[in-house]
Amino acid sequence: MPLENLKIRRICLHEVYKRTDDRQIAAPTYSSGLLELPQKARDAFASRVHSAFRNDAKCMAMSIKRFEPNDIAARGAAIILTEDADFVQQSHAFAYKLAEAQTSRKYPGGLVVIFDGTVGRDPLPFYGVMKAELHEGFVKQNDLQATFVETLFLTPKTKLYKIGLFIATKYSDQVLPDDWTATVYDNQLTSSDRDGSAIYFYGAYLGLEIPSNSARQVKSFFDASKEFIRSASVSQEKKVDLYNGLYAYLKVDQAGTIQVGEFAERFMPPELQENYRNHMRRERVPATVISKDLTECGASLRIRKLRFANRITLSGPPEAISDFVDVRQVEGEGGETWTQITIKSPLEGQE
Repeated sequence: MPLENLKIRRICLHEVYKRTDDRQIAAPTYSSGLLELPQKARDAFASRVHSAFRNDAKCMAMSIKRFEPNDIAARGAAIILTEDADFVQQSHAFAYKLAEAQTSRKYPGGLVVIFDGTVGRDPLPFYGVMKAELHEGFVKQNDLQATFVETLFLTPKTKLYKIGLFIATKYSDQVLPDDWTATVYDNQLTSSDRDGSAIYFYGAYLGLEIPSNSARQVKSFFDASKEFIRSASVSQEKKVDLYNGLYAYLKVDQAGTIQVGEFAERFMPPELQENYRNHMRRERVPATVISKDLTECGASLRIRKLRFANRITLSGPPEAISDFVDVRQVEGEGGETWTQITIKSPLEGQE
């Protein structure tokens, strides 16, 4: 999700803490003013946001589920219209609501960053909510000594932050939820266990949910990927491998999400990857993470079929085809191309 012409207008920073030993909310520490940064630091902050949303494998487009006046979506849509002093005051609620959403002591404290600005070739307003965890590091001094600090955040290599970005689809009369898009960046968003480390942020806190059209998106991914493999300028043996990879990625892999770039990197040779991404873009398959809802393509994934001339078909479960069937092209009589199939199993019966 590229953020073209991203301009940061205002930033406000607050701190939230882990729940107390008796699981009560620890009162956040609130800033009394906007975060004043020199231009170099402001550019660095914008760069962190921009880089996060370029990482399609860690981003997911979301649907806005909750947008009552006290919810984050409504508060954000209102806060971008306020003067600076009101922006600061109203941003306190964003920090407190995160402290509320972190119902377990397993969720660490950190900084809550509320920011707004414009984005796009024809600039449209946006607001963002970031949780940045603190980490340790050394700060070099001028005399080549170093100071150890425990309060670093947003350094170039850190992955300890989550961002919810809400962008208006038009400049005025922005009605919730139709006139806003929501996207979440979270380094833990695609973890295979999906134990709630990401869900509490986008669900309980931001009021977002996985889009209801995920099943349709997965079907589009499956169909468009098959079409690319079918027309790719590679050998039939390589196509067998690519089809095996596609079925394994969707059916066997236990991760709860899929993503175009991840599939390309895991299963395609380097020379095909860019063409595949371009093909999927033309077919309007999202480049960001898609929740793996197999409702609409589950039946197609149950049986894999290899068709040959003369009405001959080899079929079986995709995982069995991948593990026990070896397909090779060989030269036959008269220079014809034949197919040699090795099945790593004895013949059990026939009809």
